[in-house]
Amino acid sequence: MKEVQSLGDIRFGTLARAAEGLTQWRPLLLAFLTLLLTGVVITLGQWLALNVAGILALVMMLLAFVVLMGGFSGVGIMLMDKAKEQPVRSFAAAASAGLLCLPKFLLIGLAMMAAFIVYMLLASVIYFIGKIPFIGGLIAFIAHPVLVLVFAAALVALIWVIGPLMAPALWSGMPVKAAMGNVIAIARKRLIEVVLMEVVLYIILSLIGVMLFAGLVPASFSLTALGASIMGDSNAMMAMAASGMGGRGVSPLGMLYAGGNTWGLMAGLGVLYCVVGALVTQVGIMGMNLIYLQARGNLDHSEAEDVLDDFMGDVRKKATEAKERARQAAQDLSAKRTVDDSAAPPPVASSAAEPASYNSAEAHQPTVYGAAAAAAAGIAASNAGASPAAPMDAAQGESMAREQAMAAERARVAAEAEAARLRAAAEAEAVARARAEEQAAAQRAAEQQVQAQAAAEQAHLREQAEAAERAAREQALAAEQAARERAEAQAAAQRLREQAEAEARQQEQVRLQAEREIAEREAARLKAQAEAEEKARQAAVSPSCPNCHAHVSADDVFCGECGHKLK
Repeated sequence: MKEVQSLGDIRFGTLARAAEGLTQWRPLLLAFLTLLLTGVVITLGQWLALNVAGILALVMMLLAFVVLMGGFSGVGIMLMDKAKEQPVRSFAAAASAGLLCLPKFLLIGLAMMAAFIVYMLLASVIYFIGKIPFIGGLIAFIAHPVLVLVFAAALVALIWVIGPLMAPALWSGMPVKAAMGNVIAIARKRLIEVVLMEVVLYIILSLIGVMLFAGLVPASFSLTALGASIMGDSNAMMAMAASGMGGRGVSPLGMLYAGGNTWGLMAGLGVLYCVVGALVTQVGIMGMNLIYLQARGNLDHSEAEDVLDDFMGDVRKKATEAKERARQAAQDLSAKRTVDDSAAPPPVASSAAEPASYNSAEAHQPTVYGAAAAAAAGIAASNAGASPAAPMDAAQGESMAREQAMAAERARVAAEAEAARLRAAAEAEAVARARAEEQAAAQRAAEQQVQAQAAAEQAHLREQAEAAERAAREQALAAEQAARERAEAQAAAQRLREQAEAEARQQEQVRLQAEREIAEREAARLKAQAEAEEKARQAAVSPSCPNCHAHVSADDVFCGECGHKLK
């Protein structure tokens, strides 16, 4: 049952996150390098076309297309990671994943081209049927507006749904079949929401572009012309004028050939426009990713794939039914022809009086002309049997000849009418056979397309398996490298720990040596102090002369050396 969509459920505030694309420097760098490299490849292609061969320009244009699509696919993958609020993958991983998306885009483009060719063949068949007198005009009156309306609806779906949402579906990592199923489911259930949000996003991008380029374009032309007139020469100005009048814009290659330093002006201006273009493009890609994620938020993935399976099943079923109808029509036509041939009477020989007016076309219709000859012979026999023994005069003979000639003429006219009817039937049979052959060809084309899609899906699955195997090998190598690095780190840590322990032991030895020296100095100081105290004590115990410090006894009144009075 189709879900009823309400305009009140549309969350336009989600587009406010589109500005987050301006804060991601890695996608911005990849977009800038993509635009810069694309410009370099295009310029190199122009140089090769002028100096080597024109076919090399086509090769370089294809290379530029691959660089542009692969680079911006990598930008879309990075911004899809940001929109899902997941860790943004690395620069190299995003670029390689973007290049792997190119076969998917190519497969979808081929499928769209095949659908366009089939639709045009169907329209051509209908227009050929329109060549039938009278009824063809009625068929064209009914079928032509329907064909135009269906083609216009397909273009609107391509511009507003398939084109904007198919790329985010592939950037999110889905295979081609699942991506197409999601887009078809979104077109069926979220068409109004997607169209309105894309209109709002386009308005935002238009305003940003007008604000940026309203000042950037006039300033670029004015200052470039001024700089070229000052830095370059007359040849540079003539090269700018010639490239601009030729309808190609100002060509960097023409500025380079002009001489002087004007190539620096164009190179710097190209880098500036690459930066601005990368900024605007990031906002648009981020907005499309957000619209896709919001549109598929409440959808069942299995239901989306079932929608595509049902669609392909309907195509195969209709192709099979068309094949069966063509086979049945061919069988009916063959049976009808067999019955007509068996029911036709044998040709009757004409009389001698019958005029020999058969042409080569009438010779191929034995049934019609045999009946006409039989009728003429019957009329002649009846006229002859009316008076078999009576003498005929000249008038009666002429009357009988005229009657026979008129009967033969009527038989010839009837035979020509019957031949015309049979030719019309043969032409209708040829048209039916051609229609059956076209239906069979359309069925074969549909079967070939299904087989090509199956082969592409198998190739994609093989690529995914190979990519998974390569990723597993890379992970194993990375794990082995990490183990080696971890072992080396542990060995380095062990060496550092041993070195630290050795330095600690050395420091401990130095500290113990210092403590021993301090203890020895303290012991010497204590010993000297003890000796001084002992001397003082001894001096206090045995008195001496205060004048000459000679030793005296306790009973002496005068010093025996200097005669100083002691008491």
